[in-house]
Amino acid sequence: MIVTGALLAVDAAVANGALHVWSGVIDTLQRPDPSVTVTPVLVVLTQAEGDGDTTEVVELEIHGPDGSLQKVELPVPEATRSGTSAGFFFHRIGIAGPDGRYVLVVGSVSLPVEIRTNTP
Repeated sequence: MIVTGALLAVDAAVANGALHVWSGVIDTLQRPDPSVTVTPVLVVLTQAEGDGDTTEVVELEIHGPDGSLQKVELPVPEATRSGTSAGFFFHRIGIAGPDGRYVLVVGSVSLPVEIRTNTP
């Protein structure tokens, strides 16, 4: 399976086989204080590489502004694996750490996102 695209959203759902995304293509996340983990939804667009694609997980790398690296294995649903053309899946992910610019890498797609703490 090839990752052809990705985006961050507030929420996502599947209805009648179609992907529904709310507030997609987020590039900034706000939180009330630095101890709060932000939890956007990562939407991943895929393309099958052939019949019987057996890709069960896709790796997500979260590069932090402090040089940290977190790796997360995202399970790929059977419905996405069994398709013969374009597909998608999504997962709510948690990002914790200092304010600053994070880069999420899934497949060959990089998503920059700024995390900021609201100041009174």
